[in-house]
Amino acid sequence: MMKKESSGERIRARRKALQLTQQALAKSIGVSHVAVSQWEKEETVPRGENLLRLAQWLQCTAAWIIDGDGEVFATHAKAAPVAAVPLISLAQASAWLSEERLLLKQQAAHFLYSESQLGDGALAVTIDDQAMQPDYRPGDKVIFDPDVQPQPGDVVLALVDGVARVRIYRLQTQQQDEQIFTLRALNDDFPQLHSADSALEIIGTLMELRRYRSG
Repeated sequence: MMKKESSGERIRARRKALQLTQQALAKSIGVSHVAVSQWEKEETVPRGENLLRLAQWLQCTAAWIIDGDGEVFATHAKAAPVAAVPLISLAQASAWLSEERLLLKQQAAHFLYSESQLGDGALAVTIDDQAMQPDYRPGDKVIFDPDVQPQPGDVVLALVDGVARVRIYRLQTQQQDEQIFTLRALNDDFPQLHSADSALEIIGTLMELRRYRSG
């Protein structure tokens, strides 16, 4: 079996194909040449904004750098903008609307990469219960955008008495500046929630669903 090229090898090969030195690439990205060297040796992994800038200057996609997925863009081609969306736990997502958001983004160890038009506050979580079955299963990864106003029937990530939950949004009425709405699960075993009875707050609207085959 042919050995799969590593991310460090892809970075090095692409840099040399574009006739860039480590120093030149590092200066373009805004990091030290030591950081580029560590990426190529796989002592560290480029993340977040550094990964996006690296992909831009290597004229390829972030997914290709990390996983080898897809084709490398030709030198003359312009890569589509890619957003690095932090993948965090539902417990962390409960604090996403607070001042802790920036810290959570900086501490994120995993990201999903998307070519969708997403706001800076976009986040990804992993579904951990059966409330949204059969359409959404435990283990599915979902991307939400706080900048997108939900429409009736949209899937949202919401705070339910301080706990982050994935549910379906349904607007009931608008009372002055306050929206009265319900959140329901697809699984009838889970109760419907009403904003008049529970402390409900929308974190973001569903933008993408990712499902990976196990095994």
